[in-house]
Amino acid sequence: MLVDAARRLDAAGLNVNASGNLSVRTARGVLVTPSGIPPDEMVPGDGVVLAPDGAPVEGRVPTSEWRLHLELHRRRPEIAAVVHTHSPEATAAAAVGRPVPAVHYVVARFGGRELPCAPYATYGSAELAANVAEALGARGTACLMANHGAVALGLSLESAVALALDVEWFCGVHRRARQLGEPLVLADDEVDRVSRLFEAYGQP
Repeated sequence: MLVDAARRLDAAGLNVNASGNLSVRTARGVLVTPSGIPPDEMVPGDGVVLAPDGAPVEGRVPTSEWRLHLELHRRRPEIAAVVHTHSPEATAAAAVGRPVPAVHYVVARFGGRELPCAPYATYGSAELAANVAEALGARGTACLMANHGAVALGLSLESAVALALDVEWFCGVHRRARQLGEPLVLADDEVDRVSRLFEAYGQP
């Protein structure tokens, strides 16, 4: 499951080589991708189960961003998965260090009225984990990480991957819109309206 999701992100161009990482909540603990192994070289046994303190229960050396994953799973017990990417459009937007405004109604999928950007901190650090958790808050499902990449949360690994794809598309739309002129930004009440519509979107 974790390996398939990592390969899908790679195939979609959201990660390259061994960049990015994923996690999913399991009965044994948080399962994260290993450090430094590209998805096309991973096998199911390469996943690393982490104890609440970050110690590997079994498996290889965990991703360098294990603190980020554990902190998000700790603060947001309702989520089942975390996807962190270095996708080109989202990473370029993150390099600007500012939130991406509501240039399209898909922003409502991210749990707020804009796509937030967490302040920069060294990769793998507890400071970065805290910055991202604060940027997401209690309701956010995605955010940028300044000069780094993006994070997406989900009630399943599949939904977290899908949201990461939405983030990349949204950032690309914003970049292209700015090349054409000053983008129209949706009003807060319209984003709130779309957010309510999304609650009933799709099949029951």
